Amino acid sequence: MILERGRTHGRARIALNGNHSTASAFAGDFMNAGAALVALTLLFTTTDTLFPTHLPLYATSASQITGMALMLILVPTFLLVALSISKRRSLELIQQLVPLLPNPEEAEIASESIRGATRRTWKIGTAIGITFGLMNTESIAPIAEGPALQVAASISLGQLVLWWLIGLVMVMRVESARAFRRLGESVSFDLFRLDDLRPLARAGLIDVVIIAGALLLTPLQSLDAEFRWYNYRFALVVALPAASFFLLWPLRGVGTRIKLERDSKLRAVDAQLRDAQGTVSAESISKLETLLAHRDRLRRIGTTPLSTKLLSRVLFYLVFPPLAWAGAALVERMLERALSG
Repeated sequence: MILERGRTHGRARIALNGNHSTASAFAGDFMNAGAALVALTLLFTTTDTLFPTHLPLYATSASQITGMALMLILVPTFLLVALSISKRRSLELIQQLVPLLPNPEEAEIASESIRGATRRTWKIGTAIGITFGLMNTESIAPIAEGPALQVAASISLGQLVLWWLIGLVMVMRVESARAFRRLGESVSFDLFRLDDLRPLARAGLIDVVIIAGALLLTPLQSLDAEFRWYNYRFALVVALPAASFFLLWPLRGVGTRIKLERDSKLRAVDAQLRDAQGTVSAESISKLETLLAHRDRLRRIGTTPLSTKLLSRVLFYLVFPPLAWAGAALVERMLERALSG
């Protein structure tokens, strides 16, 4: 009894230490976000970019540069905050799956994979992010001269920082998606209670929200009420495939298992139907009706835990940013008509 009590207290201490360590990590993440906000604000303020008096050759107004600077301040800060919140939410979803796991230790392995994602993936994330940044950043020399050079240079630096963080966030969330996919390959489920697998589906929704939130901040580039499609096309090329991947990839393993089990049960029901068709009696007719109803119910079962409600939320999150962009374009048209008389 004393030994068992000691083990219980030991597990409690381990859990408490783990929670304290996780809380400290989250506090550190939010401090990093605050430091990024301050550093980027100072960068764009001291280089005359946040409120510019000199413009690069590509700029048409000071508001355009101000909007770009605000976007390059707020989106990186948002990504750092979102990364911390998404990590915590992913760990909570893993704990919700523990009762469905044959081996609860798999939950701890998945949790550790998410907690240690930064340490393992920052190099490849940096390489991907810097590559994206260079693809999305113009050469400074042809677009600026004289006093505007530091404005153009700070915008280019801000773009590199932004895409560097995007690369880091993407690879870290890939680790999370991989962890949930592994859990989906071993989690227990009931074909008629797939709602129990909702935490697996919500794991991908976290990433959709991050992507949609970042896209919602990009219209700051249209602060001068001039919609420029080239400011958004590269973001869409990256964001839409990423959202689809993060939503669907974690569900692939469990989706395959659901399909295999459903098809197996359908074959069994079809075999019973063939056996029952040879006799005609009240009992056999009742059995046929029951089997037919059961087969129809099996056929209506989807092969993924994504519910209609969840899919509607995904569509809402992904459709809202383009609506904001369309609103920016509409404001531009209205102002042009008003100014032209």
